[in-house]
Amino acid sequence: MKRKHIGLGAVAGLSLSALAITAAVSWGSCQWYGYQTERLTKFAPYVGCMVKTAGGWVPRNELRTTQ
Repeated sequence: MKRKHIGLGAVAGLSLSALAITAAVSWGSCQWYGYQTERLTKFAPYVGCMVKTAGGWVPRNELRTTQ
């Protein structure tokens, strides 16, 4: 029974680590996009990279449709 708990803890720990690494990479990608384009950006959880436009904050994926 104890081995099962250790295994579940390891899986949960690895999952959380992967989630944290993915979030850090996404945040870094968003900051790099802002640096390259000289635009104001922010990273929003569940939405992704947001770019400041005259109309407000727009998801980077939808930026072309709003311009």
